[in-house]
Amino acid sequence: MKAQAPDGRTWKVGRRWFPRRRRLGRADVSDAMPDFVSFDGGLDDLGVVGTIIAAILLVILAIFLALVLFNVIAIALELLLVVLLLFAGVFGRVALRRPWIVQARCGDAVLEWPVVGWRASSRKISAVAEQLRSGAQLDAARQHR
Repeated sequence: MKAQAPDGRTWKVGRRWFPRRRRLGRADVSDAMPDFVSFDGGLDDLGVVGTIIAAILLVILAIFLALVLFNVIAIALELLLVVLLLFAGVFGRVALRRPWIVQARCGDAVLEWPVVGWRASSRKISAVAEQLRSGAQLDAARQHR
């Protein structure tokens, strides 16, 4: 819901569905290969024919994994993750009464209020939007920049 304040600023008021993302450090991938991996010819006992057969089988296996198996596993894992996150979110919000975060945002200014319950958070959104429109003093909120 948008609210136009008397000073001309437009505030966007609503629920924050996900927690704010924290910035993570970058990983050093300069030495990503384990030390035991070696590419200096491990099929010397089989000779050239064994190396060619192994290369052909490796290409067939790579194509199979890339085209079939990887896609099936990836889709199954994504669906499982979505279902688990949905159940965890519903359980956390309903059974554990985890509060919704009502948020008013205008540019970099962010005001937040934790409110328990869906209907209570809807009433809080309406109240905050009305306070912003009228220019009244907002009740205590956490400010983030």
